[in-house]
Amino acid sequence: MTSSHVSRGGARSAVETTTRPAVRAQNLSLHTRRGVVYGPVDLTIEPGTLTVVQAPQGGGRSSLLLTLAGRMRPDTSSRLTVLGERLPSRARQVQRRSAIAGFAGIDQLDDSVTVADAVRERLSWMAPWYHRVPRADQAAVDALVAPVFGPRPHPRAATVIWDLDEVDAMLLRISLAFATRPELLVVDDIDQVHDDRRRQTLWSCLEALAGTGTTVVAAVASLDEVARMSWQTPPAQISLASGPHAIPA
Repeated sequence: MTSSHVSRGGARSAVETTTRPAVRAQNLSLHTRRGVVYGPVDLTIEPGTLTVVQAPQGGGRSSLLLTLAGRMRPDTSSRLTVLGERLPSRARQVQRRSAIAGFAGIDQLDDSVTVADAVRERLSWMAPWYHRVPRADQAAVDALVAPVFGPRPHPRAATVIWDLDEVDAMLLRISLAFATRPELLVVDDIDQVHDDRRRQTLWSCLEALAGTGTTVVAAVASLDEVARMSWQTPPAQISLASGPHAIPA
């Protein structure tokens, strides 16, 4: 049995409270032959905000994020609307308007290629099929990563992915996802950045993205992550837990 607890932080961003929610879910859940993956979850996420999903390993956080982004089908009893689109019937529309980053086996980067190679591949994927995308130089890299990296130094085009700092590697994955300027960005496994100080850098970048109007939902294992970090505006929290460790609503 999986339970969820949703709590809200302080004041929302500059988005008006009368705006239609970016995400609204009732009885959102997912079961497989092996049992409960997550849920039931009731939640409302306002546009242009940061929401933190907290769950231990195996607690269903990755599946929940993929469901919100239209990449995974919830149980038929679930009621879910994302960006004004009913899921799962309008999954393709949500997929076009959302982006994902940080997911093992989905958006992982090839450690042996350069930053320029990764950027060119993304630009090629976004371009019309008949348009040849030239090799990405430093200017192209800078243009793609600037919205996410902010004032942080940008990775060099010639740097091999293997040699990137773990924060820069994660921010690059987010930059590649954000290149389409999605309305909804979901980021999994923030724990890939291992210590609190360096994870704070990542959270600050995600908070800044939300401040530009993108709805950001990010997942982490620690149930006290929000309390340990510093925020301009405390984010909403969705806490998932399983079995005897479930967090009471």
